[in-house]
Amino acid sequence: MLDRAKGDPATVSDLCLGAHTGTHIDAPAHFIAGGGTVASLPLEVLIGSAVVVDLTALSARVSASELERCRIPAHTQRLLLRTRNSGWTRDQDFRPGFVALDASAADWCVDHGIRLVGIDYLSIEAFGSEDQGNPVHHRLLRAKVVILEGLELEAIDSGRYQMVALPILAAAAEAAPARVVLTRLAAS
Repeated sequence: MLDRAKGDPATVSDLCLGAHTGTHIDAPAHFIAGGGTVASLPLEVLIGSAVVVDLTALSARVSASELERCRIPAHTQRLLLRTRNSGWTRDQDFRPGFVALDASAADWCVDHGIRLVGIDYLSIEAFGSEDQGNPVHHRLLRAKVVILEGLELEAIDSGRYQMVALPILAAAAEAAPARVVLTRLAAS
């Protein structure tokens, strides 16, 4: 690392982080043998209108019936879930009881043509799901639904937004940190 304050000609920082650090995007290769990597993710899925739904009253897993109650508009392709997890970036400790999707919610997303689903914690799948074979990740990634994890939606209201979610181009990686920007769309 170089630092101009220490007399170096430029400031140059070092970064060392995992592919699933902070806000990140999971590609199919995360769980699917031979699945596509971050480089294979279509930009038209990562950029476009998104619907944010408020599930902050929910204390359990998100199920298909919970998603039905949200009245998500038909033809929604990008779905972001705001839960009681929001605010996690201020946490010092891991929250093992974070709100996550169950398998029925993953199936609902696939059946309703969702191409990207995001949640406001480090995983879309409940802690300990590896014992059951990570069914949420498998269902979504097999259907080529992009998973966006680690969002911070605490200051975001439910509604329609223009979303840009661009991962670091780690071409051969199964996931990558991403910068996600939401701009509120006017009500139609």
